[in-house]
Amino acid sequence: MDDLTLILLTANSKDGARQALDAAKALDRDGWIELTDYALIRKDAKGHVTTREMDDDLSEKVAAASVGVAGGVAGGVVGGPVGAVAGVAAGALVGAGSMRLMEAVVRDTLPEEYEELLEGMDANSSALAVVVQDRYAERLDEEFQKLGRTVQQQLKRAERDAEFEAYLQRSKNKMRSIQDDINARLAKAQTATAAEKAKIDADVAAKRAELEAAREKLEDRIKAMNSDLKSEIREMNFRMELAGLRTRSGIAEAIDHLHRQLNRHNDELEDIIEHQIDDLKAQASDLKARAAKASAETKAAIESHLLAVERSLHKQRAALQDSFEERLSDLKLWFQTLPIQAALLQANVRDKVQATINAAQHSFAELKAQMRTRKREDERAWKDIRAGFNKAAKDLEAAFDQAKHERA
Repeated sequence: MDDLTLILLTANSKDGARQALDAAKALDRDGWIELTDYALIRKDAKGHVTTREMDDDLSEKVAAASVGVAGGVAGGVVGGPVGAVAGVAAGALVGAGSMRLMEAVVRDTLPEEYEELLEGMDANSSALAVVVQDRYAERLDEEFQKLGRTVQQQLKRAERDAEFEAYLQRSKNKMRSIQDDINARLAKAQTATAAEKAKIDADVAAKRAELEAAREKLEDRIKAMNSDLKSEIREMNFRMELAGLRTRSGIAEAIDHLHRQLNRHNDELEDIIEHQIDDLKAQASDLKARAAKASAETKAAIESHLLAVERSLHKQRAALQDSFEERLSDLKLWFQTLPIQAALLQANVRDKVQATINAAQHSFAELKAQMRTRKREDERAWKDIRAGFNKAAKDLEAAFDQAKHERA
């Protein structure tokens, strides 16, 4: 995944930032940029401050559950009840330390001009904080400069990770909302007239296309993030080979942290694929039932659609199998750093850790056995394999945590 940049626009009118946001959304719709997050702040003539965040476009409930770095920025600027709400939502996302993270964004990452904004906004003024990938930053900054003063700064690693988690949650909420809409329309079709069913079918097809596009977009972002994580892991493994004994401990801990992220992202990716498989299976079942009742005129069209769905189903099943293979390879590399951690321990505490290490190794051995004996089309085995991945990862994390504790 590309690095992320935070762009801040300040405008001397209460609608300037709104116009900038509209321009950014237009560029996003047309494919010129991709918005990751934003927070809009406006102050009217009476001093009333209002905010709007990216998550508000879904619903207030979704916004409370998934606020990113830009949302934390809004909390810092606004203060008072509105800022407190933004801060609470950010806390729900990244835990108790979230406000410290957002303060760090303001204090350490952004330039002095942003610090000035925190001291207070004039009446009839507005500001917009937008997070985009680096490759889009210059294009968007050029557009914003037509409407006010701008400043930009690349996000640090911790902030980028927090922003990605916010994006991940927001995307999942959006897909869940689309799926709920589809289910509601399908339920309505059960009692609809023939004319109404035709309209519902068209609406459902459009919603399914929207859902598929959202899934593909999220999959691409997760894969890009994983690619970055693997590059960092390879670089740190190389550094660890050249490092002294004391330095190797810190590098091994950093590698462990990256592998935990990678494992969690792989699990999210497999969730997306499994949901797609379930959706395609439901579509195939529905099409088969409709084909059995259809006249000769419409049966051919339904069967053609069914064939396309079954091809997609086969493709997604293969994608899940490929994900299993790649995840097993990643987990194997993660396990290879465990003996290094154990070797760094004092002799008198190694035995305490060895039992935990043995449990992790046993879980990994069971997982490899499951992978060898599985049938590619046996979906019941897929659940067991995913459970095996999660157990092996949990046991491995426990072994690393205990080794770290004993060394401390």
